Amino acid sequence: MTIPTLKDVIASDATTFLNLNEFAEKKSVDGNEITILIDDDELQKRRSKATNPSDGIYSAVMLFYAFKTDFAARPIIGKHMKIDNRTYRVSDVQDDDPVMYTIILERTGS
Repeated sequence: MTIPTLKDVIASDATTFLNLNEFAEKKSVDGNEITILIDDDELQKRRSKATNPSDGIYSAVMLFYAFKTDFAARPIIGKHMKIDNRTYRVSDVQDDDPVMYTIILERTGS
């Protein structure tokens, strides 16, 4: 019997976390259909800036988790990322564990 490594256990947990039968969903990310989990609650905890709703500028922000293997390279802060035909700017990328990213996007417009 082989004892699983910590990396194996974390990968198994990530697969459970990004389960399509629970909260994860398929989205088109830069033209590739991948599984992501959007977390509005975690986003609200992390938000530190306030926007002025009366100035005519809006800011749509998204935080999601995704498998690193779904990306050819680590997303670059400041670059554009397209989610379901909407273009966002990558504002933060975190390596959560050996198999998953947390990515924060923002989109401004008027």
